[in-house]
Amino acid sequence: MRIETLTRMAQEIAVNNGVFPEDEATRRVADHLRSFWTPAMRRDFTAYVTEHPDAVDPVVRAALES
Repeated sequence: MRIETLTRMAQEIAVNNGVFPEDEATRRVADHLRSFWTPAMRRDFTAYVTEHPDAVDPVVRAALES
């Protein structure tokens, strides 16, 4: 899957969980990524975010680190 698509999807997940406090939103985003994204999607996206941390919402970055 294209990194642009993964980035858009992760950002949308973060926005959809933006109504929660940051720690809960982070947990919910992390849970979603673990539950619905394949290991390859998570691996590729994590590598991208490691190289481009400003490309995603801080909640997405924190979710990948949890």
